Amino acid sequence: MTSTGELLDRPSAVRLQPAYDDTAAVLEVIRGASPFWAIASYGASEAEIKALSNDGRSSIFVPPWFRRDFALHGEALVPGAEVILDNPHFVQGAHDVFGPDAVVVPTTVYVNVMVPGPVPFIAHTDVPAFRGFTRDDHPLWLLIQMHHSGLFEDHRIKLATAVSWFYEGSGGEFHYWPEGPTKPNETISTPYDNIAVVADNERTYHGVAPVGQEAPLIKGLTLSTQLHRVDGGWEMREGDEPLHTATDDDVRITVSWKGEVFADEADRQRTLDHSDDIDMDHVVSTFVADMRARGVEVDVPADPHHDEAWVAAVSSTYGRTPPTPS
Repeated sequence: MTSTGELLDRPSAVRLQPAYDDTAAVLEVIRGASPFWAIASYGASEAEIKALSNDGRSSIFVPPWFRRDFALHGEALVPGAEVILDNPHFVQGAHDVFGPDAVVVPTTVYVNVMVPGPVPFIAHTDVPAFRGFTRDDHPLWLLIQMHHSGLFEDHRIKLATAVSWFYEGSGGEFHYWPEGPTKPNETISTPYDNIAVVADNERTYHGVAPVGQEAPLIKGLTLSTQLHRVDGGWEMREGDEPLHTATDDDVRITVSWKGEVFADEADRQRTLDHSDDIDMDHVVSTFVADMRARGVEVDVPADPHHDEAWVAAVSSTYGRTPPTPS
């Protein structure tokens, strides 16, 4: 079985070019899907937004960034999404990061559409998954802090993430930290010439500079604002009310592909047969024992998903301050 220590001897991120054999086909699939939902809505609640930000914010800001799932659990949700899900270049990139003998199973594709505005996508790591404990049944804040704590690493499901882009405008540079958050970052700038970065994104911090040049802040968006495809561009709507439009040249499209990675078939089978799953009782008791050992006074929560005191205690104990681009 490949351990985290062994993974640290390999690059946590590699550049890949070409990303696709047919970029026009990928764009056709993306532009044929509508609507997209506000990325901020994936945080679910104000308490979770605070936990993820780790900076004490008490209000939810909704930037003009939108997302749609194109494939989940290895199944395409959008017509034609197989051109992304089954991309052999991404599988090869996963082997470059996790090793040539790894078993790579493509599972997920989602697409972000970012409308210009003076807001960066701050450096972050992606949401991890654990055996028996995933975002299907548990909130994002909890999964992220489980990973930050290092207490559940033996049960983390390794994921390869391939990120690629469609955008030729100003801004929107992609920053990533393949050697860790205390080392200098690397940057990929526009135009994105059919290039991708494949990484263990639960270990690799990454972020995006503001899209556009001196673009004004679009205000008044809510968690229910949607982005719809219109002729030659995109339109934000609150229900049936149009709020703002953007051309195809304006928006920055990001495609994220994920594949589960296993050391071998036995490692994969352990996940499939759930013989090594963890549950909420295990997660809570592990957190409580570790926090109390650190001198943190914490009670066992009745509702570990939503108890605000519990969310705050876990977040303040294990939350990390993200790096900033050099």
